[in-house]
Amino acid sequence: MKHVLQIFLASLLIACNSQDSISGDDYFDDGEYRKAAEAYTSYLATHPDHVKSLYNRGRSYEEIGEIDKAIEDFEKIIEIDPKHVSSYLSLAKISYNNKDFNKVLIYTGSVIDLNENLAQAHFLAGRAEHQLGYLDQALESYNNAISINRDFGEAYLYRGAVKVGKERINSACEDFKFAKSLNVAEADNAIDEYCK
Repeated sequence: MKHVLQIFLASLLIACNSQDSISGDDYFDDGEYRKAAEAYTSYLATHPDHVKSLYNRGRSYEEIGEIDKAIEDFEKIIEIDPKHVSSYLSLAKISYNNKDFNKVLIYTGSVIDLNENLAQAHFLAGRAEHQLGYLDQALESYNNAISINRDFGEAYLYRGAVKVGKERINSACEDFKFAKSLNVAEADNAIDEYCK
């Protein structure tokens, strides 16, 4: 009888923990990020290496502005799974927002090494290179992003901005107009400033 009770309690604990992970997903989908982070934390107490829950908790922390905790989760994931592309991309975005452009290049470089066909990685690398004043490299990165995803409107917009810096105004205007056709809101301002 004692063994039956132990098995029942263990099963109940596993069911509750699984429910915490599912609840976290539901909260996240509903935009209740603080509750999502709490649910994932509860689940991770007994499953500390569950990558999906760590990643979703990190994203939840990002949404509520607890960036240090988000970084900690993404870095832990990379320790567990050094090929986790989404964690590298998340760290690249955080680094860009923190104006740590050299770190952006490190993280996007890792992504591109793992999968060179991710337009977002090339785009983020281009943004960092652009900020660092490496216009030729930025142009190449934006070109790579566009060659992977022809409908990447922001890549056209920022490629146009690089072309302005290189005094290639006609070509820049083509990019701005194409960005506008892809519904990039900022394209109108660029067209007004450079293409009249």
